[in-house]
Amino acid sequence: MCTGIGTAFTGSVIVDTDYVLKNKDKPGVVLVDVRPASDYRQGLITGAVVLGEKPGEVILRDVDARILPVKKMEKILGDAGLTRENEIIVYGAKGDTNPTVVFWILEYLGAEKAKVYMGGMDDWIAGKNHITNEARKLPVAQFTAKVRADRIATTEYVKKNLKNKDVQFLDSRTVQENSGDDIRALRGGHIEAVNHVNIPYEQTWKDPETAQKLAEKTVKDRDGMSLKDAAALKELYKGFDPKKEVVAYCQTGTRSTWAYTVLRDLGYQKVRNYDDSWIVYGSEPELPAGNVSYYNFAKVNAAMKRLDALEKQVEAMAAKK
Repeated sequence: MCTGIGTAFTGSVIVDTDYVLKNKDKPGVVLVDVRPASDYRQGLITGAVVLGEKPGEVILRDVDARILPVKKMEKILGDAGLTRENEIIVYGAKGDTNPTVVFWILEYLGAEKAKVYMGGMDDWIAGKNHITNEARKLPVAQFTAKVRADRIATTEYVKKNLKNKDVQFLDSRTVQENSGDDIRALRGGHIEAVNHVNIPYEQTWKDPETAQKLAEKTVKDRDGMSLKDAAALKELYKGFDPKKEVVAYCQTGTRSTWAYTVLRDLGYQKVRNYDDSWIVYGSEPELPAGNVSYYNFAKVNAAMKRLDALEKQVEAMAAKK
């Protein structure tokens, strides 16, 4: 197996177990476990550092899932012993977006040698490799960002490029969210742009239904969340011109980092993640949207009144006993 899923450029950003085994202990290489403490305290890859008690995607973002100011992120990463010049390999659980969120942020901060171990702890344990309960402690370092503004899309950038044929929008949400049937903001729907495609991020998995099957307990592991092979992924994203800009988005700019990472590994150089994503865009009615839908609040209120009346009837019956 190759280190990534195959690119037309030098150096893959997605790496496998063999790559981690061969490189994690080399000078300048830092392995980072971005899972929450409740997970990494049960075992992590020997030599891995952690960012803190919470998941990486929480530590480096605010309560609204927007990335923190650069200075704050520099301190968090520096306190963990990281520098921008390190080769930083991030990992978590297979299929989890924690590693891809952190990877995107690292690229945004100018860490040119950042990589993602997508198989994470699942593949590591499956390979019967050594784990430990002690995270590696590195001396505090100076992480000095060299911000790549071309790695992030702001709402203002999105507004300016809705009719730009050279900017391609990738909706990484579910089909139901894209169609407006699943409303998760002030309104449902999708960004109305001249170049817009909906490809749920789970479609990159060998079995896109794995999360549902895990919830239903019809499968016992996350193997179905393994990435499809390079040929299948190229086919999935064949509608996107690698020479043009791609803006990936979802609900909070989280799932879209998964698509961002896969596209980067496929050799796409002009990829941005829309940090505000639909939770902001969809809540601003003046912004152009397709398949627009709104909650039927009158219907919801009527249902709530019926429920209140039913509760009062039950209470009255209980009082008579």
